[in-house]
Amino acid sequence: MSNSEPAIGRVVLKLGGSKVLRAAGLDDDDHDIVTRALAYRQMSERVLSRIGAASGVASVVVTFVGFGVHGGLPSATTAGAIKSYVSGLSAGQTGLGNYLELLGYLLFLAFATYLYAVARAVGADRLHWLNVLGFAAAITYVAVSALAIAAQQVIVESGKAGVDANTTLGFYILDNDAFTMSFEIAAMFAITAGFVQLTGGFALRAIGAAAILAGAALFITGLLGTISIQSSISQVGLLLFEVWVVAASVFLLIRPTRMTRLTESDATHDRGLTAE
Repeated sequence: MSNSEPAIGRVVLKLGGSKVLRAAGLDDDDHDIVTRALAYRQMSERVLSRIGAASGVASVVVTFVGFGVHGGLPSATTAGAIKSYVSGLSAGQTGLGNYLELLGYLLFLAFATYLYAVARAVGADRLHWLNVLGFAAAITYVAVSALAIAAQQVIVESGKAGVDANTTLGFYILDNDAFTMSFEIAAMFAITAGFVQLTGGFALRAIGAAAILAGAALFITGLLGTISIQSSISQVGLLLFEVWVVAASVFLLIRPTRMTRLTESDATHDRGLTAE
C-alpha cells in the first residue's frame, strides 16, 4: 500500500466519497486505491480503539500486581505498627511494587483518555465541558495517587534509615488520607464520564449508567473511610470502581468503538466500528 493512499482516502471522504469518483470519471484502479485507503483508515481506528480499551484491564492488573509486591499498610495507626511493617519489608521490594502500581495508574490515565475520545465522538457539544471535567479529574486522581505511592516509599526508606517512628507515622497518615481522599476525585471522573456516555447508543448508555453508580458508591464509601481512617469500607467502593473499569474495558475491547465524529461519508464507508 502506498503511503499516499490513506491521504487520498481522506481527501475523497471529505469531498463526498464514491460520488467524487464517479463524477471525476476515475477508472477501477483508482477506485481500488481509494477502497484500500478507506479500509486502512477503518483498520487503524479499530486497532487504536482496542489498544485504548485494553489499557483499562491492564491498569487494574498491573496495579494489583504492584500492590501484591509491596503489600498493604498496617491498619493500626500507631508507631509500633509502622515499625513492625517497615521491618518486614525491604526498600527494593516496596520500590518495585510502588513503581508497578504507579504504572497501573498511568495505564488508567490512558484508559481515561480513550474514554474522553469516545465520549467526544458520540456526546453532544453542550456536554463537552463535562467530558473535559472528567478528563481533568482523571489526571488529578492519578497525581494524588502518585503522592500516596511516594509517601509509602518514604515510610519504608525513612524507617530503614533510622528515622524516628513517630515521624514515619506522619507519612503513614499522609499516605492513608491521600489514598482515601483520591476516591472523591475518581468518583467525579466516573460520574461525569458516565453522564456524557448516556448520550451514546444502548451499550454506551449501559456503561455510562454503571459508571455513575460506581462513582456514587465510591464517593460515599470514600467519605465514610475519611471520617474513620481505620475503616475498610472505602475498599468496597474502590472494588466496584475497578470492576466497572474492567467490564467497560473488556466490552470496548471486544466491540471497538468509534473515536472520531461520524460524518456522512463515514456512515457510507466505515461500517466496522460501532458508536453504541
